[in-house]
Amino acid sequence: MALSGLPFDDIRTLIAGLPEADKAAHRLAVARSEVLIEHLGAMHREAELAAWLAAWSGKSPRAERPLLALFAGTHGAAEHSLQEDTIATVTRLAAGGSAVNQICAGQDIGLKVFDLALQIPVGDVCTTEAMDEKGCAGTIGFGMEAIAGGVDLLGLAAFGRGGEIADAALIELVGGQDREVALSHAGINPAGECAKQVETALAHHGAASDPLELLRRLGGREHSAIAGAILAARVNHVPVVLGGTRALVVALLLENITKGACAHCAVAGGEAAGLAGLVAKACGMPHLLSGFGLSGEGLQAALAMALARAVAAAHEGFSESV
Repeated sequence: MALSGLPFDDIRTLIAGLPEADKAAHRLAVARSEVLIEHLGAMHREAELAAWLAAWSGKSPRAERPLLALFAGTHGAAEHSLQEDTIATVTRLAAGGSAVNQICAGQDIGLKVFDLALQIPVGDVCTTEAMDEKGCAGTIGFGMEAIAGGVDLLGLAAFGRGGEIADAALIELVGGQDREVALSHAGINPAGECAKQVETALAHHGAASDPLELLRRLGGREHSAIAGAILAARVNHVPVVLGGTRALVVALLLENITKGACAHCAVAGGEAAGLAGLVAKACGMPHLLSGFGLSGEGLQAALAMALARAVAAAHEGFSESV
């Protein structure tokens, strides 16, 4: 891709040229599932998952090098103590003391935690823009590095106290939800201070309509990094599992740029009637572990990745001979 020198134009060009699913691999997976169903009985959800993995990887369902990438960012709209909470969470993850550490270790899933300049919060979206175009595009580029080193299944999640303000605003603006629903999806008390901050942020940035402009104005670095990771995975034929509100919000935003931009992604956890179900339907994604939680630390993403790996192994390794 030739670079234009205009960061967002280059990203739009990349999005416009995203590869489609591999139809031949999809057909082979469907045929293989029919054989398994004949021998093992009804397993339609498993068959759908296997076909999705094959279509977006371009090969027989396989997940031998899974990686869960967690992005952490700090926000100017959050109080200093809340920013410190985010740093403490990163420290706990680095020390192996989080639940997701245990799942990844037990299921042989790689885990990387990306500290996105935590000591320098993005701008307070209630009074200014979170980032400029160069900073936003650069962080998208950084997120693309999540697949460096070879990955065949990528899990994505993000966290950062204060980012829920951006989540709610983006759910309203790019998800087409009313204020009350957007606040609920972002986990914000409609009578609390955060709700007032969302209202202020929307008054300040709501006139913008371009999704990338909204991303830079409202989103934290973790929002941009996830966008980059999603796009890089698509270009490199890597299926993605999205965990937590922040990752789902980014998927909605990318879907508003190009329909089907996140079709290579699956939703992990969440309720069918909540944000997870909304995103799965809007983006045409599989919804794995519906009814489980929606943790920003990637807990459900790790569980869903383990499920995907197991289905792929059963699909590839099943023998008709006794």
